[in-house]
Parts: sequence; structure tokens; C-alpha cells
Amino acid sequence: MKLLEEYAEHAKGCREAAGRAQTADEKDHLLQMAERWEELARQRAAQLHLEDILATILTSGNKQNGGTAAA
Repeated sequence: MKLLEEYAEHAKGCREAAGRAQTADEKDHLLQMAERWEELARQRAAQLHLEDILATILTSGNKQNGGTAAA
């Protein structure tokens, strides 16, 4: 979860810096950076969700198989 929060904070910082940018190129670059950080945050959130689903599946599968996982 820590990486997700860090990525979101980086995106926020880039957007804040873009608001203070001196040139259009600088602003565009910072907004692109913010978008990339946000994409990384979305990917991390999806990864965490899938890890939770997998853990649930494996746990329920172990209960059904008497505590052993099928190979």
C-alpha cells in the first residue's frame, strides 16, 4: 500500500509544480509526469486487488482440499 500512496503523492506534486510552471513545455512535461505516476498508482492498485483475490482463492482452495494445494 505504501507504494500506491507514494505514487499518488508524486502525481500530486507534479500537478502542483505544473501550476507554477514558467513555460508551456515545462507545464506539459510535469503534467505528463503526473499522468505516468497516476498510471503507476492504478497498476499498483490493480496488483494489490489481484493479490487479495488470489489469496482468497488459495485459502478457500486449501480448505476444500484438506489443506493441500493442487499442483
